[in-house]
Amino acid sequence: MPHTPPIISSPDNEVVRRFRRLAARREPGLVLLEGPRVLAEARAAGLEFDVIAVREGDKLPFRAESRVTLTAGAFRAATQTVTPQGVIAIGRVHEASVSEAIGSAQGARWPLIVLDGVQDPGNVGAICRTAAAAGAPALAVLPGSADPFGPKAVRASAGNVFRLKVARVHWKDLDELAGYGAASSGGAALADTPIESAGMIVLGSEAHGLSRKDLELVTIPVAGGVESLNVAAAAALILFEIKRRRAA
Repeated sequence: MPHTPPIISSPDNEVVRRFRRLAARREPGLVLLEGPRVLAEARAAGLEFDVIAVREGDKLPFRAESRVTLTAGAFRAATQTVTPQGVIAIGRVHEASVSEAIGSAQGARWPLIVLDGVQDPGNVGAICRTAAAAGAPALAVLPGSADPFGPKAVRASAGNVFRLKVARVHWKDLDELAGYGAASSGGAALADTPIESAGMIVLGSEAHGLSRKDLELVTIPVAGGVESLNVAAAAALILFEIKRRRAA
């Protein structure tokens, strides 16, 4: 007989409460996954699932024996999204060490992408998505940046964050890497800068800029009267310029 997943209706069920806890505060090694596309990307990246929950009437994008079904009310209680898609899960994610992230970047002859105080999880997720699309293998996160494995960042990355080696770092961990910091003004023009051979590319806070002042700077020229680009847009231009040069 085919396996029939148990149906959970109570918002106080332990499975529902576990999703809520993880949405409020991520636990090391675990990540909240929301929506069929994110789950499919996580599965393609090799993540293992602790639990998969499907809203009654919805379907998973792949076969999985180990899952539960939540009624509409229980599903609303479990997820933090305003208009949640009908599948959520808790996955086990590998958080890379500093040496793994640097080694992965160097092995692929890519700069290490470094986030310095990028606080908006939407921007962090968008940068992760762009980095994966451009072929960058690794990303490092300095203190003060949003968590790339937080629910909002994962959604904004469409699950592509799982294609990257992601490590938490401090500046001292990056002492051996020469590189460029992206700045809205005062740097060498992107077209004239050998960013493809840099050890790292640092993307800073739009409000506060870069926290380290001894980096060489690269600037993307913009039209007069425009102060600067959004950090995710700047990242996209830089990353795809690196991709273009590597292919040339």
